[in-house]
Amino acid sequence: MAHDPKFQAFTLKSPGTLNRVITDIGVSAAFDPAAPPTPEPTLTGAKALWDTGATKSVISTELVKTLALQPVGVTKVNHAGGEGTSHTYLVNFRLPHAVGVAGILVAEFPSTPGDFGVIVGMDVICLGDFSLTNMDGKTWVSFRMPSCGTIDYVVEWHKERYAAISWNSPCPCGAVKPDGSPVKFVQCHGA
Repeated sequence: MAHDPKFQAFTLKSPGTLNRVITDIGVSAAFDPAAPPTPEPTLTGAKALWDTGATKSVISTELVKTLALQPVGVTKVNHAGGEGTSHTYLVNFRLPHAVGVAGILVAEFPSTPGDFGVIVGMDVICLGDFSLTNMDGKTWVSFRMPSCGTIDYVVEWHKERYAAISWNSPCPCGAVKPDGSPVKFVQCHGA
């Protein structure tokens, strides 16, 4: 991978198996990071729930008030309680390890007692690559942007499964040609 000055990433490690991903996040009114105003808008810290079931990111009413955000529009929202409308706001996110996402259009959700004030949805997650692994009772969450490759666990599995098979050996899957002779590994699963 060539060095990309815009490449950003973070990895979080948890000693246990997580049933949800909550990270630190900073939220501010939107501004262009390439030409920041003086002074820069206040960055307010919060907790963020990462939700692949959420199409768009949302922030709590409490954060809207704290940041004194001005609405830029209204949108229809669907949530566990049904359907409604919400004001929308333009914000910047500062994710762990100073990963910055500028100009995110977010909706508002009612502040409720809980452990997060932001839901990071697929609008942000799809800006890069997001992975979650659980091994030896530990959870690792990693995010990078922009996207720089694909992850295919089936390819990894095939590499491990077929590592000791020579190209010209019969394929271990047992495939045969119409004449009944075995198909070579290189012409089947080794292709």
